[in-house]
Amino acid sequence: MTQHPPQIAQIKNQWLYQQVEVEFPTKESLKGREVYQESLKDKTYTKFESQAFSYEPSDVFELDDVFVVDFHRLTVMFALMQAKRWQKENDQQMIVEFLTQIIYSEPCQLYLGFSGGEPIASGIVSRVDNEMLISDLFTEDESKRNAFIAALLEKEGVCNKLQDNSDIYLEI
Repeated sequence: MTQHPPQIAQIKNQWLYQQVEVEFPTKESLKGREVYQESLKDKTYTKFESQAFSYEPSDVFELDDVFVVDFHRLTVMFALMQAKRWQKENDQQMIVEFLTQIIYSEPCQLYLGFSGGEPIASGIVSRVDNEMLISDLFTEDESKRNAFIAALLEKEGVCNKLQDNSDIYLEI
């Protein structure tokens, strides 16, 4: 576990914050950014170790059930899934306002995992040089968390795209 966020986490956070740095941001989206920033104080980062990583075969995500968020309707679904990470309804509403402002761009990709046509998991994959960060994970069923991480790694083609000296971090 690392004490300080790795550089890639700082890049991801800056990318998110910039989503509401527009000429006329809504006060709700700015408040949502504050709520999000506050939540980062409790986050830790760990280097991914494949040999210490496991999940139940019954929890597997089919790759066809994991989607890159690349149009607005999926962005709204992503924001609604992410908002479930907060307890207070007002915070949830502000997070939805903040995250629905996202414009799809490098270095981050948003993902949704589905089961039976319903979204049940969400997360962000960030890539910079030889580093990758899997963050902002949410699963309806906590037991499926590692299976969703495995699906994200496979969907991203980690084995083919990252070099041997690459680092993969998980935000917990």
